[in-house]
Amino acid sequence: MERGCGRKAAIFSVLLLAAPAPAKKPRSLNWRLRPKAVVVSTETAAVVEEPGETAKPAPEKATLMPGRWKPEVRAALENFIAGKGRKSPGYDAKRPPVAVIPWSDAAVAGDPAELVFLRLVTDVSFRFTDEFWEIIPVAYGRQPARAAYEQFIALSSAVWRSDPTYGAYRKYMLSSYLELCKGVGRKECRSYLSRLWAGWRDDDAYDFSRQTIEREKNYSATKEVVRGEPEDRAPLHLRRGLRLIPEMRDLTAKLRAEGFDVWVIDDVPQPVLAASAVDYRLDPSRVYGVHNSTDGARMGAGVLKPVPTRGGKTEALQSLLGRPADLAFGRDAADFELLSYGDGLRIVFDRDPELVRRSMERGWLVQPSLAR
Repeated sequence: MERGCGRKAAIFSVLLLAAPAPAKKPRSLNWRLRPKAVVVSTETAAVVEEPGETAKPAPEKATLMPGRWKPEVRAALENFIAGKGRKSPGYDAKRPPVAVIPWSDAAVAGDPAELVFLRLVTDVSFRFTDEFWEIIPVAYGRQPARAAYEQFIALSSAVWRSDPTYGAYRKYMLSSYLELCKGVGRKECRSYLSRLWAGWRDDDAYDFSRQTIEREKNYSATKEVVRGEPEDRAPLHLRRGLRLIPEMRDLTAKLRAEGFDVWVIDDVPQPVLAASAVDYRLDPSRVYGVHNSTDGARMGAGVLKPVPTRGGKTEALQSLLGRPADLAFGRDAADFELLSYGDGLRIVFDRDPELVRRSMERGWLVQPSLAR
């Protein structure tokens, strides 16, 4: 009799543990976005065998598309999803496993931040005020860029591109970012791209970014030559084109379907990152980029902390979730602190030799970059 009671109690405990928990409402960021949140069901049915009943087959394991994954990386990901996903015994929908991926040249081939910046310059779309010009450091071309702008802006927009001062303005503006990145740290360099959005409304910045990304997806990976004047012997060579990476898109979809809390954290202006992540059907509340300060209803010229690069990525994850990622990808040295935060599956793309070296010392997996 006692054995029978114990068996019923065990079955009742299994039913309680397997019952689906209500999906946790995503925490929204202080940023208004157009895309609606994608709801992923994490419900799963409990299977309890009765005496004499034929055992039901175990749920199929999520299988990633073969693609360009190294066999050991693909196997590790599939085993990880099976061991942590919603079909696993220990899965808790109230505390789902967390996956964090970088974006530029990792989840996509190309850098949306730089591509949108290029269009802002080319279309003369900044909110040009005295405060705006103060953002551009004097040492990196503020005065010549402004002088060139004030000459062609008085002309009809139909003739801008044929005016020499337009070419000079364009090269000075683009050089301000490139030279700044050489002279300061990555945090300041990437913050600069966000600060230049000063004066824009959030939704307008998102729409502009989305349109730009759609255009860039039609470009093959190429370089655009930018000359300040027709005989310029030191032109700029800027990357064009943005390509979705099938393997990463497939992985993101599989993780979401298996109940993972998937985050993108990268040093891209927030409206640009949100507009780009739509292609992978990521919940907008799970996208964290560089956030501008606010100036009334518009974006301000400052940026908010943490700036998601290097230690700022870890700070962002700590403030958003309060725990490390179960799965994290690394693109370059800016991801090292995030990868080192906590244990779990860590996969590094081989773009940065120093990060690869440090990864091998720690036993992290190395995957040939999919963004080539």
